[in-house]
Amino acid sequence: MRSAMRWLSVVGGLCFSWAPPAMAEGTPVDCGGVDCEGIREMKALFEAQMSFMGEKDRFSMDLAAVGFAPPACADGSRAPVPGPGWVAGCRFAYRVTAVTGYPEAPASFTAMAQGAAGTAAAGVKLLISKPSWDKVVFTLERGGVRRFVGWDECLPAASFTCDSQLREGTQNIRGLFTSERAFMQEKDRYSSNLQEVGFLPMGCTDGTRAAGPDSSWVGGCRFIYSVEVSGTGPAMTFIATARAISGPIAGTTMKINETGVLTITSVPGMCQ
Repeated sequence: MRSAMRWLSVVGGLCFSWAPPAMAEGTPVDCGGVDCEGIREMKALFEAQMSFMGEKDRFSMDLAAVGFAPPACADGSRAPVPGPGWVAGCRFAYRVTAVTGYPEAPASFTAMAQGAAGTAAAGVKLLISKPSWDKVVFTLERGGVRRFVGWDECLPAASFTCDSQLREGTQNIRGLFTSERAFMQEKDRYSSNLQEVGFLPMGCTDGTRAAGPDSSWVGGCRFIYSVEVSGTGPAMTFIATARAISGPIAGTTMKINETGVLTITSVPGMCQ
């Protein structure tokens, strides 16, 4: 049950507009560039695997089974596939390279995208892996140079705003609310121990996490999270807090109580 709720917390935090896991600080690449084709489709592949896990309690090597179908080019052509197990998009081919089982072993998967020879994507390789349920690593390699890819790359230009930066916090704090309510149904109490309620947000795509001031806080990428519980028995209440500690939204605080009321307090001059 607790394992199932941990997965619900992760998937629930991603079910609005797809944003977390958030990026480490960096500059988004050109939204119209060839790299963005691969980045967008790899994010779609990841989302498809996460949805499949939520339904089947496992990842899959079969991209068709998880519902991943990258679009062709405008003229209907597709990249050639290097071999069995690959799925062709416009200028990239995609495949899952490894899957581990759940619950017998920690669930994980690794997937890659390879740019087609003779196209602008030639020589570009993207790798995305989920080594554990709370982590994801996303990289792009071109010309032997590898870099981490952030989840807010290759979104529409209008998305690079304060609202985009805030998405990690709003989605994860709602996921924390869901975890606390589920814990109450099972244990007849709330808890300030986030590990106990099964909440651990994903960190940045470079594997780092935000650091909290003490052990009561749990770090995501840009945000840290905590819960304060008051009262006993049926009168118990809680307030969950998410606090941004990096980027242009640093200092922004979000709070949600046991009734689901969310408040956001920004800092003067945020994103200006």
